[in-house]
Amino acid sequence: MALYISRIKARILDTNENNKTILCNVIGAFIVKGGALIVSLLTMPAYLRYFNNQQILGLWFTILSVLSWILTFDLGVGNGLRNHLVPAIVNKDEERIRKYISSAYLVIGAIVLISISLAAIFFRFIKWNIIFNISNNIVSQETLNLTVGIVFSGIMLQFLLKLITSVLYAMQKSALNNLLTLLSSIITLIYVLFAKTSSDISINLISLAIVHVLAVNIPLFLATVIVFTKELKGCQPRLKFFNTECAKDVMKLGGIFFWVQIMYMIITATNEFLITWLTSSKMVVEYQIYNKLFTLIGMIFTLALTPIWSVVTKALAEQNYVWIRKLYKRLKLLVFLAVMCELLMIPFLQLGINLWLGDNAIQVNYMYAVVFAVYGSIHIWNAVISSLANGFGELRTQNVFFTIGALIRVPISMIFVRLLHSWIGVIVANIAAMSLYCIIQPFWLNKFLNKKELGDESYVQK
Repeated sequence: MALYISRIKARILDTNENNKTILCNVIGAFIVKGGALIVSLLTMPAYLRYFNNQQILGLWFTILSVLSWILTFDLGVGNGLRNHLVPAIVNKDEERIRKYISSAYLVIGAIVLISISLAAIFFRFIKWNIIFNISNNIVSQETLNLTVGIVFSGIMLQFLLKLITSVLYAMQKSALNNLLTLLSSIITLIYVLFAKTSSDISINLISLAIVHVLAVNIPLFLATVIVFTKELKGCQPRLKFFNTECAKDVMKLGGIFFWVQIMYMIITATNEFLITWLTSSKMVVEYQIYNKLFTLIGMIFTLALTPIWSVVTKALAEQNYVWIRKLYKRLKLLVFLAVMCELLMIPFLQLGINLWLGDNAIQVNYMYAVVFAVYGSIHIWNAVISSLANGFGELRTQNVFFTIGALIRVPISMIFVRLLHSWIGVIVANIAAMSLYCIIQPFWLNKFLNKKELGDESYVQK
C-alpha cells in the first residue's frame, strides 16, 4: 500500500507544470466549491422560509437575474485583461502588468461612473412592476424601485471590484475565485436563516437587497486589498500607469469577448425573466428547484474547468499543442461521465426533492426532468469547448452561433411555451439555441489543433 501511494505521489510530482497548476486549482476548487454547493442547496429552503410567498421569491430571483445581466456589459475588459496578463506574468514583465491592470481598472471605472449617472436619470421613469409582471397590490412601485436601485448599485460596485477575479485567473489561482463565491453565499445563507422576518413584504425585500450587496462585494474588496498589497505589490491600479495602447489591446480582444458574452447572456441568463414574462413569477421557483438539481452535476464538473482557460492560454504561448490535445481527450471522457450522471439523477429526483425541501417539495414532472437532463448536458459540453476556444483567444465560431442562438431565443421560447402550455418551453428553447454551437465548435477545435501541430514542429511534447 505504501509503495502504491509512493508511485501515485511520484507520478503527480513528475507531471508537467500545466498539469500541476490544473491539479492544485481543481483540488482547491473541489474543497471550496463543494462547500458552496452545500450552501446553495441549503439556501433554497431558507429562502422559502424567508419569503413565505412564492411569487415574491420568484420576483427576487428574477430581479437578481435581470440586473446581473449588467455584469456582462464590461465590454469584455475582464476577459481581455485575463488573456493579456498571462503572457506578461509568465515573462515577469512587471511594467506591462502594471499598465494592463491600471488601464483595465480605469476603463471599467469610467463605465461605472457613466452607468450610475444614466441610472440616476432614467430609473425613476421605468415601471418595474410591468417589467417584472407583478401587481402593485403585491409589491408597491416605491418598494420595487428602491429594491432595484439598491441591487443595481451593488452590481455596479461589483462591476469594478470583480476585475480582481480576472487577475487571479491570470495568476493561475482560480480556486481563490471559488472561495470568494463561497463567502458571498455563506453571508446570504446566514442572513436568510436567522433574520427575523417582518409581516411587511417591503421590509423583507429591501433588507435582503442590502445584505446581497454587502455579501457580494465585501469578499471582492478584501481580495483586491490582499492581492495588491502582497503578490502584486506595486501593481495596484494608478492613473500614471494608464496606457492607451494597453487599453486598446484589452478592449480589442475584450470587444470580441463582450459580444460573445452578450449573446450567451441572452441565451442562458434570461430564463427567469422569460418565465416571469410568459407565465408568472411564481413559476420561477419551480424552475429554480429543477435548475439547482440538474445544474449540480455541471457545477461539480466545471470545477475541473475553472483553471483550464488560463492554463490553455499559457500552453498555447509555450506551443505545447500535444498537451492541449491530450487535455481535450480527457475532458471529452469526463463529459460522457457527467452526462450519464445527469440521466441517472432522474429516477431518484422525487426522493431527493422530498428530502431537500420537506413540506415545500414539489411533485416531479418527469418530462421536465428529461428536458433538464438534456439542458444540463448541453451546458456541460459547452463549458468544455468554450474554455478551450477562449484559451486560444479564437472566438469566431462563438460569435456566429451564439448570435444565431440569441436571435431565435425569444421567439422560439414564445412558440414552445404556447405549444407545451408550460414554462418548460423556455428551457426547450434554450436547448435549441445552444445546439448549433455545440455541434459546430468541436470541428473547429480539431482543425485549429491540426493546423498548429502541422505548422510548427517546435511544440513541446510532454
